[in-house]
Amino acid sequence: MSSAKNTAHAVSGVQPAAVSAYKAMEDDDKEIDLLDMGMALLEKLPYIILCLLIGAVLFNAYSYFMIKPTYQSTSKLYVVSASKDSVVDLQDLNIGSSLTADYEELVLSYPVLDQVIAKLGLDMDYTGLSKMITLENPTNTRVLKITVTSTDKQQACDIANTLADVAVQYLPDTMSTNAPNIAQVARVADSQVGPSYIKFTAIGAVLGALIYCIFIIVGYLMDDTIHNADDMEKYFGIVPLTVIPESDQFRTDDEEDEKTKKWRNKA
Repeated sequence: MSSAKNTAHAVSGVQPAAVSAYKAMEDDDKEIDLLDMGMALLEKLPYIILCLLIGAVLFNAYSYFMIKPTYQSTSKLYVVSASKDSVVDLQDLNIGSSLTADYEELVLSYPVLDQVIAKLGLDMDYTGLSKMITLENPTNTRVLKITVTSTDKQQACDIANTLADVAVQYLPDTMSTNAPNIAQVARVADSQVGPSYIKFTAIGAVLGALIYCIFIIVGYLMDDTIHNADDMEKYFGIVPLTVIPESDQFRTDDEEDEKTKKWRNKA
């Protein structure tokens, strides 16, 4: 009787130990082993490199075949004009500095842009045209740069020059000031400014590798199976006494007979 009770106590004592071990395993699952995760990523390094190359090729092909090249042309206005017998004095320079900001604001107004659209017969409204135009006033200068970006290089040049002409004629009358000078006439662009194939290739490479790395990490975090003896010791605190390797020596008689029959049939 005493031995039976001891056995019962021993069996009942195993269950709480197993439960506590399982809870400990759950707690350990919440802690991410960065070194182990790094090894998991390192094991898949060839596939990560492959995904990097695939992403780079796909994004490069997309930017080359799907995105139209864009071109830029720039005209420049010099917002200073002589007020006294063709001689520019300090007062003219000061006035020019203050007027440059006003020109920068008014050049993109719809009365100016509507005139450009009418002269060139453009199939767009002033909102669409304004998105193609970039104005820049370099620091400590009275120069206003008018840069036009378009998928048609000739159109970009025509818009930049026409906008400068309209601004010189229309805005001085509106502002009751002297007309600025056209310092630079826009030219047809020799090369495209976009898209940047290097930029798209780099983005595709990073995204390709990143997506596959995320896939590996998610699989690693969701994997709760026991793979080896180290996992047993880690999660359950149990050191296995022995490990049975996979070998043909442990085949059963039935498996051996099946293998022998197949060999004989082939012979």
